[in-house]
Amino acid sequence: MTAPPAFANKPVLTGELVQLRPALPADAPGLVALMREEALTWCPGRGAAVPALDDLAAAQHWYGSCGKRGDRVDLAVVDRGTGSFIGEAVLADLDPDNASCRLRLGLLGPYGDGHRDEAARLLLEYALDGARLHRVETQVAACHVRAREAYEAAGFVLEGTRREAVVADGERADVHILAALAGDPHP
Repeated sequence: MTAPPAFANKPVLTGELVQLRPALPADAPGLVALMREEALTWCPGRGAAVPALDDLAAAQHWYGSCGKRGDRVDLAVVDRGTGSFIGEAVLADLDPDNASCRLRLGLLGPYGDGHRDEAARLLLEYALDGARLHRVETQVAACHVRAREAYEAAGFVLEGTRREAVVADGERADVHILAALAGDPHP
């Protein structure tokens, strides 16, 4: 029997547009900006284990501790053209008995489309192939169409909808639940 999945190793994943690398305390200003931007809409799946990271000291402490955790992977999304922090990619809520976890991806402001698609694909490939998970789940508010499209382009499949589950952009919004399985076809 193989060992259950764990996230002790923190990968560096490189694509054409982005590189995902272990998050560092130096990335904290970008994380604070991202959390403030996402607070204006809705950030699905942050989870109770993640503190409110609305100040620099809290964000520095959080990113300083992430590398020591075996139950999650917190990666900085870096634009390869500029070397700038543009977001974070997270695998969390690891369930080793069922070889599953939750994926979350957040990008700052103008970044999206190709950057988001590539980051989602790289992280999902790592989760299914590198970490040998069977199932990866994510959630996205219905109003975040580009995020859902990026997840679907990476190989996620819509499984269901939680109707009017959150307030996003000041309005009630559905939340789509998507998942990818190891045996599914992936781009």
